[in-house]
Amino acid sequence: MWQQRKSSTRGIEISEDTFNVTASKLQEELIGIIENEKDLNDYELIVYKYIFISELGMPLLEDLDVEISEDGFSLHVIPDNLEFDLLRRLDDVFDRFELRFMPNEYNIIKLKFLLK
Repeated sequence: MWQQRKSSTRGIEISEDTFNVTASKLQEELIGIIENEKDLNDYELIVYKYIFISELGMPLLEDLDVEISEDGFSLHVIPDNLEFDLLRRLDDVFDRFELRFMPNEYNIIKLKFLLK
């Protein structure tokens, strides 16, 4: 019998299919924002951060927003709770972005997603 693979991230059960669909839709929205140079208000940034945290299970630092620039976007991740399998899956789905790690002295990893 075939079973759908699930992952547990931050106590959230997310099926692989749900993760892939959610991440794909999010990627397309973010590409549209970047390419159209759309300005987002604070509420919209909070919604995107919420999607990364609750729907995709990313351990983001809640004090810092998703940063969107002309060439991509950045997330601030708490490395203690980071599962590299989650990053690999996100990198696989976000195939139109190049992922870069930018560590700093505050024990926070800044993930920069550059539009290819």
